[in-house]
Amino acid sequence: MDINLLRKVFFLGGRKHILNIYGHHNAWSMRNRIIFSIVLGTLMLNVTLGYLAFAEAPDYSIIASPEITSLYQGDSITFKVTLASLRNFDSKVTLRAAEIPEGVTVTFDENVTRLTSEENVTITANIEVDPEAAAGLYELVIEANSDGLIHKAIEQLNIIGTDRIIVIIKDFWYFPDNLTIRQGSEVIWVNLDLTGHTATADNGEFDTDLLRQNQRYSMVFDQVGKFPYFCVPHPQMVGVVRVVE
Repeated sequence: MDINLLRKVFFLGGRKHILNIYGHHNAWSMRNRIIFSIVLGTLMLNVTLGYLAFAEAPDYSIIASPEITSLYQGDSITFKVTLASLRNFDSKVTLRAAEIPEGVTVTFDENVTRLTSEENVTITANIEVDPEAAAGLYELVIEANSDGLIHKAIEQLNIIGTDRIIVIIKDFWYFPDNLTIRQGSEVIWVNLDLTGHTATADNGEFDTDLLRQNQRYSMVFDQVGKFPYFCVPHPQMVGVVRVVE
């Protein structure tokens, strides 16, 4: 057999085999690159969608100040409501008094305003208390609404009683349980529960004794100060009378 011919056949066959392997390698590398590109694109899309899903939307806040306002029955006073833009919030906001005690009126100098990220908006709120409004510590709920995005602020209102103030005992509690009165005013405790209750000062300065249903007890507070009290049979029932000049 011609040795040169065998060498030529072997050389050509080997070259063809190498070319086949190289061709398969290129095809496999191309598929890997395509798969890698698809996986990377999918991952980036998921990250983007996740960011959009969890990114905080523009919003705003509302604060009432001061946190507590005190005034006498029949008086009026003002407080401030401040709106602040968060994350470039820009929209119209409407204010209203959502919850107020009986005998109290709340109005705003401007109940509709435009809030932008450029500056906060402060609005004056006006409180008027009827002379017959019940004394006690209450919560005013101020609601801000921007196209259904609602936030609330709490303003505590302390109506100071004058002359004669009634504290109702009902459902194992005192109403009001936090009372501020003018010096020389009279406080009357009336028990409406079937169960007997007392209003007994922590320091023993006054004691209603056991009040049966519909019984009452009155006391005139001539000294300025703070007078916490409780119910002897039910010590979880507590109240306080603050006396101011």
